[in-house]
Amino acid sequence: MDGAWAKFLKAPDESGHAVQVYTEPDELAESVAAYLATGFAVGEPALLVVRVEHYGLFMRELAATGWDAAALIEAGLLTRLDADETLELLLDGAEISRERFITVVGGAVDAVAERHPEHRVRAFGEMVDVLTHRGLHDAATAVERLWNELAESRRFALLCGYRLDVFDPPTQRERLPAICDVHTHVLPAQDVAQLDRAVYDAVDEVLGSSSARMVHGIVRDGAAEHSAPVSQQMLQWISERMPRHAERVLAVARANYER
Repeated sequence: MDGAWAKFLKAPDESGHAVQVYTEPDELAESVAAYLATGFAVGEPALLVVRVEHYGLFMRELAATGWDAAALIEAGLLTRLDADETLELLLDGAEISRERFITVVGGAVDAVAERHPEHRVRAFGEMVDVLTHRGLHDAATAVERLWNELAESRRFALLCGYRLDVFDPPTQRERLPAICDVHTHVLPAQDVAQLDRAVYDAVDEVLGSSSARMVHGIVRDGAAEHSAPVSQQMLQWISERMPRHAERVLAVARANYER
């Protein structure tokens, strides 16, 4: 697991808001279990807004770390909301109601915090993934921004998950830029070191060494301003500014990553 990501899972920044892009739920389950377990170890309660089909998987992964979900619920340390049911309370047509979000989600955070006033809450949410797979991309971005707004007046860290293909051209052009913009930490693939090698080699192969060095230098110079690893920033930069080469770079990077 990427070192910076592991650090976030263990000790999130104050009001940290992280996102994992994954292809298989097992990848996300590993992060969720580590995030929850290290929080429970220091007394931090958790609020999960989770898809029903993922909850059992996450709890099995959590059990492997020594924490029992039933005992945590009984102790008031673990609160679960169904992501689909919660969204039905928040949606006004195809849009998210800010007032309902503050009432429903903010109220849930407040209820957990009131039971554990001495500790920060660790939240995990999948509403954005549900909205993305319904094609409601603007609503998903609105939820992310509302979480960030909520963090201005509440004390919690937040982990999100999106099941997306990082090597898909429309995803790089249309979805990942907005996702990266609203998060403080981004894990674009399970193995970031492998992603780095795959992307750097693909850019070198498709653009040539000279152009590859130029792109890498431009992206690296501005890397500190962004939350994603440099390899993801390179894919995004090429998708936006070199569209004629982007599909080939993404295809070669995929082949390299899956090798």
